Amino acid sequence: MNKKMKALAFLLVGIMSVGTMTACSSIEKAPVSEENQETTQKPQEEEKEKEKKQEPVNLVWWTIGSEPKELAAVNEKINEYIADKIGATVTIKYASWGEYGEKLSKIIQSGESYDLAFGASINNYQDLAAKGYFTDLTQIIPKVAPALWDFIPEELWKGMTLNNQIFGVPAYKDSAQSQYWVWDKELVEKLGIDYENINTLEELEPALKKIKENDPSKYPLIIQGLEGINGFMSSVNKIDLLLSNPLMGVEYEATEAKVISPWEQEYVMDNLRTLYKWFNEGLINPDAATLTETPKYRPVFSAQGYPYADADWTISSGYPVISHMYYGPAYSTSSIQGSFIVVSEASKYKEEAIKFIELINTDAYLRNLIAFGIEGQHYEKTGDNTIKVLNDGYQVPAYSQGTFFNMYATDPAPADKWTALQQHMEKAFSSPALGFTFSTDKVNNQVAACANIQDKYQPSLFTGSVNPDEVVPKMLDELNKAGYQDIIAEAQAQLDAYLGK
Repeated sequence: MNKKMKALAFLLVGIMSVGTMTACSSIEKAPVSEENQETTQKPQEEEKEKEKKQEPVNLVWWTIGSEPKELAAVNEKINEYIADKIGATVTIKYASWGEYGEKLSKIIQSGESYDLAFGASINNYQDLAAKGYFTDLTQIIPKVAPALWDFIPEELWKGMTLNNQIFGVPAYKDSAQSQYWVWDKELVEKLGIDYENINTLEELEPALKKIKENDPSKYPLIIQGLEGINGFMSSVNKIDLLLSNPLMGVEYEATEAKVISPWEQEYVMDNLRTLYKWFNEGLINPDAATLTETPKYRPVFSAQGYPYADADWTISSGYPVISHMYYGPAYSTSSIQGSFIVVSEASKYKEEAIKFIELINTDAYLRNLIAFGIEGQHYEKTGDNTIKVLNDGYQVPAYSQGTFFNMYATDPAPADKWTALQQHMEKAFSSPALGFTFSTDKVNNQVAACANIQDKYQPSLFTGSVNPDEVVPKMLDELNKAGYQDIIAEAQAQLDAYLGK
């Protein structure tokens, strides 16, 4: 390169260097353009949006019962506890026992905003589930709430299925039916009744006669027409009812899931004959068929219960009782669906709602706060796992909220009350039709007609007021003419399809 070319090269480099420095200098001093302002603001706005997202969302929870007097204080404590844990707070709303079913059904179908609700008492909840109003939890629970998924047994999840979708979170408590004979403790001790070896009606009869002989003016077995003996079909006759009116079900102990008419089973007829015999011998109250409410005192009665239920029955009855389980524990779709929570399909906060349900069932502090209120204000501890209720400021139906197994026991119940119940549930067996729900859509007319017929006869038959050998054939004839066998055939077809037959 000659000297002229070198000089030109150095000159160009110098000009470029000056130009570069001038450009840098002008950028630093020039005012920020609108475009640059937007670029600067975007990260700030994104940061603010991120902060907003981190703020707790608020869930709306509808549940059943009278609103507690001091709900606001408890609700505040709940939110203080859960906000950081699940990124959500909750507003608990109550609807009374009488209005809950219809009110919630209207809320759900109207599109009114809510996130979770007690499902068991919602009118036609199975139809609402089939129409997609509740979140399908089948895939989301294991992912979002694995502790909840693992805690609740497989049988309960199966019992909450409809069209192969889990539509609610069941409350793991006395979810399998256990039926007990409950006795007046003092009477049993006085008459030397061997109550622990009484299971069947045949075994019950000598004890009833002994009570009658002790006081001929009294009726040993006091029952009412709407129910008869509590658990008569499910526990005395061991039938899982798929429909209660007209009666239709599957035998718990059957080797195959065959839908039967209880009215056509000889063992059911034998038990009805026994009731008829007792009625005529004065062992059953003469007004049983028309009685709508039993008196507080009964020498013996049948009830669904659980270990240590004697303490609860003693309080509700007003006299000391002792009991013996004569059937169960048995899982059925209906026993499991006695308490569950649904998540709205329209909820914007499904995951937070599910995490909240998980926390209720797995966090002892939250469970007891929701069930009993604030320690020192609504209850006081009397032991590591026992409490005494102080007042009526916060009274709620705990069965509607979640599991019993992380709850305190209320005096005078023993400290291991709920541990014993959980162990009891682990022994439960299942109905062959577990998880199946019969849809009457195709036989609605037949069901309505048969229900009217059964209503005429059942109170008298269930209380022994009439001779079953005379009345049942007459009733069956009327039922069959109204389409009873069509209902049974439709149920069998649906059950076969459910079981993949």
